[in-house]
This record gives sequence, C-alpha cells and structure tokens, in this order.
Amino acid sequence: MYYIKDAKIRRMLKYDGAPCAEVGVLPGAVGDSALLVYIVEDNREEGYEIVRILTNDADTTSDWFDNNMHDAFVDVTSSAFTGSPVMSPEEERDKFQRELLIFGDLKKQLELRFRDYS
Repeated sequence: MYYIKDAKIRRMLKYDGAPCAEVGVLPGAVGDSALLVYIVEDNREEGYEIVRILTNDADTTSDWFDNNMHDAFVDVTSSAFTGSPVMSPEEERDKFQRELLIFGDLKKQLELRFRDYS
C-alpha cells in the first residue's frame, strides 16, 4: 500500500478533452516513488476518479517532476496496485483514491479548481 506524505494540485489541464487536475504526491514510505496523479470529475460516490498515475524515480529534492529531459516518468496506471492477501488490486486502488481525497484539504481544493476551470 502507498502511504501519502504530501499531496498538492500542481495544475489543471485537459485529459481526453475533460478538465483534469494534476496532483503531485510525495510518498510517506522510504523507497516509494513520487507520483503524479491525474484526477477527473466523476458522478460516482467520491465525485472524482483517478485516470492516470505516473511515477518519477528522479531525486525529488532536485527534480520535482519539472525536468522531462530524462526517462524518469513511468506510466503505472494499470500496474500501480498489485493486490495483497487481504485486498484485491481494485480494492487497493479504491483505498488509495479515498485516502488521497481526504488528505488535508485536497478535496476542497479540487472542488474549487474544477469550478474555476474553464
């Protein structure tokens, strides 16, 4: 399971034509990669859905996703959650999404950003 140390909306953009929030997530566990998580509005119970996840294995103290001159970005959307003896991959993904949305005031910030994004 992925533990969240910090999460902030970096910017708003379009993903497949829909408004999307790019959220930078720093890991709470040593050895885990920093993530870029792409979130769109959704009519399901939480109101939002993760549509893409990228990892960055570069040193986050000197390269916080801003240097695209190397191959540190890896799309792990379909492989980020492998499951465990007590949780399926889908349950892990749902748990991560719930924990991300309740982290700090991220959900409130998402509401504001999506409302203001044109």
